[in-house]
Amino acid sequence: MNEETFPDWIAAVRWNERSQFEEFDLNALRPGDRLWIWTDNTVYAFEMHEGREATLKTNRPDRPSGRVRINGCAIGVSSSIKPDCIFFGGNLEFIDVEGGTVSTTTPIRAMRLAQIDRSNFDGQRLT
Repeated sequence: MNEETFPDWIAAVRWNERSQFEEFDLNALRPGDRLWIWTDNTVYAFEMHEGREATLKTNRPDRPSGRVRINGCAIGVSSSIKPDCIFFGGNLEFIDVEGGTVSTTTPIRAMRLAQIDRSNFDGQRLT
């Protein structure tokens, strides 16, 4: 196996190693947290539930929405995935909980996380 066999995967790994961007551990997400991810084409808004399940909304009607589970980030156009984390330049992978359809985004360009303040949290969600 040489670099010509998997040029996109190798380039993505080398870019990520040189990058100053840190990876985000998906295990840090808690129910009520909100995660926004911007890609080349779409904004993904996740409201987290238990585990890595979330309610997904996007700015495009042709993209998945509803209950999903975030798997991690794929590297380049390969099927290799780094589970439990997301990172800039990676392709977010998630699965429709009800239908089982796996979706992969274009490269992540920006992320924002809003975690709820748990210091006075009694389990009730504010609306």
